[in-house]
Amino acid sequence: MLLESIKLHNFRQYKDASLDFAQDIQGKNVTIIIGENGSGKTTFLQSFFWCLYGITYFKDSIVWNKDVANAMTPATPETVYVQLKLKHGDNQYTITRTQNFKKDNSNSVKAEGNSVLEIQQKDSAGNTKFIEATKRDATINSILPKELSRYFFFDGERIEAMGKDISGYKKTAEFAEAVEGLLGLKAMQKALEHLNGGTKNSVIGKYNQQYDSSSDSEVKKQTDIINDCDSEIEKMENRIAEIEDENRKADDLKSKKQEELKEYQSSKNLQEEKEKLEKRIKEQAASKTEFQKDICREFNKQISLFLSFGLIKPAYDILVKLKLSGSDIPNITDKTIQYLIDHKRCLCGTCIQENSKELEELNKWFDVLPPKSIGNMVNDFKTTARSRLNSENDFISVRDEKLAKISECDDEITNAEDYIHNHIDPKLNGTDVEEIVRTISSKIADCEHTVSKNNQERREIDQKIGAKKQERESAETKRKELALKNSTNRQIEIYKAYAKKIYDLLSQKYASSEKEVRTRLEDNMNQIFSKINNGDLSVHINEKYQIDVLANNINDKVETSEGQSISVIFSFITSMIKMSKENRNSTDRDKQELSSDIYPLVMDAPLSKFDRKHIKSVCETIPHLTEQVIIFIKDTDGDLAKEYMAEKIGKSHRFRKITETETVLE
Repeated sequence: MLLESIKLHNFRQYKDASLDFAQDIQGKNVTIIIGENGSGKTTFLQSFFWCLYGITYFKDSIVWNKDVANAMTPATPETVYVQLKLKHGDNQYTITRTQNFKKDNSNSVKAEGNSVLEIQQKDSAGNTKFIEATKRDATINSILPKELSRYFFFDGERIEAMGKDISGYKKTAEFAEAVEGLLGLKAMQKALEHLNGGTKNSVIGKYNQQYDSSSDSEVKKQTDIINDCDSEIEKMENRIAEIEDENRKADDLKSKKQEELKEYQSSKNLQEEKEKLEKRIKEQAASKTEFQKDICREFNKQISLFLSFGLIKPAYDILVKLKLSGSDIPNITDKTIQYLIDHKRCLCGTCIQENSKELEELNKWFDVLPPKSIGNMVNDFKTTARSRLNSENDFISVRDEKLAKISECDDEITNAEDYIHNHIDPKLNGTDVEEIVRTISSKIADCEHTVSKNNQERREIDQKIGAKKQERESAETKRKELALKNSTNRQIEIYKAYAKKIYDLLSQKYASSEKEVRTRLEDNMNQIFSKINNGDLSVHINEKYQIDVLANNINDKVETSEGQSISVIFSFITSMIKMSKENRNSTDRDKQELSSDIYPLVMDAPLSKFDRKHIKSVCETIPHLTEQVIIFIKDTDGDLAKEYMAEKIGKSHRFRKITETETVLE
């Protein structure tokens, strides 16, 4: 299938839009459509699904343009259609899906009936015909089965989900089915089911119902035993399938919960760290309070001194500058001088006469001796002041020391609180980590119990199946011996033998082909995956199509990043397309049988999860592996895509958003 063109009319934000796709002319097989987020890239991709299958994956089911709907009246119905032109095999198809809608008198817009699908087919000779209505869905399914469409039309979210599925042991049956459908194994599988599908409608099953037991009750008895055994075996095998599904779900849930447990184990460590910090905060707050009390106690002891400090210090400084100390005689008063004058004789024996120089000198002492003298008082004051000022310095020193300690406490409290608020609380988000860890651990234990119980049941069922098969084989042998005595039954045995032989040969062919396909798929995936991831990783596919990513240096399974998971699905899809192409071009008849038609890759924002290095690898790899690539890409990645795929780009378009309800293509 190669896409030629598409037209959209009134489909969501596209009133009238059309574009042609590159079709590998002169090696240019890439169509690139660039648009900013919200411009309608995903909507355009959805138009393919709606045209082919009548479905969309919008959150709402509305497909009509809102501007057109608002302008409608009850007398002016409108139409939505998407028309897709493509090549498939030797034919060209024009596929058109139309939906009429109208507005009622209450101003509500409603669809008129179901959408209508029309298909015009043109063969290689130029003959044109319209496919009958009853055959249109089957025709679409023959071009691209709906269940396989998701591998060729996908947006960024879907490819991300598929990457997680294929590398996470989920939905592996779907991947196996995709391989069978795209690489030619489906036909053989259907043939095997037709020959001996374990039901009464298979070839061998129908033969088992045709034995003539009217003339031989023992044949009927053995046939009844065989039928009962088949019925019981089928029930038990169905139960085994249920058990495998239950175990797979339990394993998936267990893996999910184990991942959650890792996250919450980290949260538990954070909780413990938070508790330690909170304890430290309390300790520092207590220390801060004690330091504040120390300052208060010291202040209370020296409050009078502290309050008088502002008076004492200036007075002391003034008295020091005046230097009054030494101007008086210690312990001499004015009365002493008066005594000497009255007795007219000095202590040294000198006679003191009226108007003498000696009397004049003695009279001067009256100005400096007590009660008029302040010398002694100044000395006493200065001594006391010095003592008090020194005590004040001791208080300031104590205060400054305690304030420094308080500041240290404040810093440690603030740092701890900030770390809790900015780094721990956002991760804990107010959850009870201990309770959550217990709940998760309980769910993991439940999953393990389910698997253990199911495995025990499976072992018991396997034993019962073995017993039933032996019983059936014994009845089959007896019936065969009896059947050979009857010509009709003998003929049935011959037919069954032929059918069984064909079934065995086809089973061997299917087993070898499936193994060869799986091996080739793994090899091709590794070639592509290695290019994208620079050879550091490889993939391994087991019999159930579960895919593990291995680190080449240790050959052990690794957890994949988002980009690596997407790389897995890229490798898976492109490998299948590449192998189908190789099968078609091969001269080996067996490989030619294991081929399907070519398919395009239509992708919305496939590069958004990659870094620049991986974008380059993806852009350089994909165009060479498939015959048509159509990429809807963000404008931020557009320049890179153009740079890395320049030689492969055959068509380039751009979305231009006019309003929220209208986008045009340029």
